[in-house]
Amino acid sequence: MNRFWPQLRKFLVFQIKLYIDAFRDVLLSVLALGAFIIDLVKQNDGPDSYFERVLKFGRGTERSINLFNQFGAEEQGGRSVDSIIDEVEQRFRR
Repeated sequence: MNRFWPQLRKFLVFQIKLYIDAFRDVLLSVLALGAFIIDLVKQNDGPDSYFERVLKFGRGTERSINLFNQFGAEEQGGRSVDSIIDEVEQRFRR
C-alpha cells in the first residue's frame, strides 16, 4: 500500500478538487446570471459592476482550488483546498 499511496493520494485529491470545481462552476453560473441581470437593471458597467465582481471572485476560487496544481502555496493565499486536505490528512495520521 505504501508503494501506491503517493499516486492514489494524487488521484483522490484530484477527484475531490474536480467535485469542488464542478460545484463552484454551477454556483458561479447562477451568480453570474444574477449579477448580469442586476447590472442591466441598474445600468452598472465597468470594473465595479456586479458581474466583474463575480469574475474576480471566480479567479480567487480558481487559485484556492488549484485543480491542476498550477499555483504554488504563496500564490494560493490563505486557505486553499490543498492546505485543508493536508490538515485533514495530518489529523487523520495522528
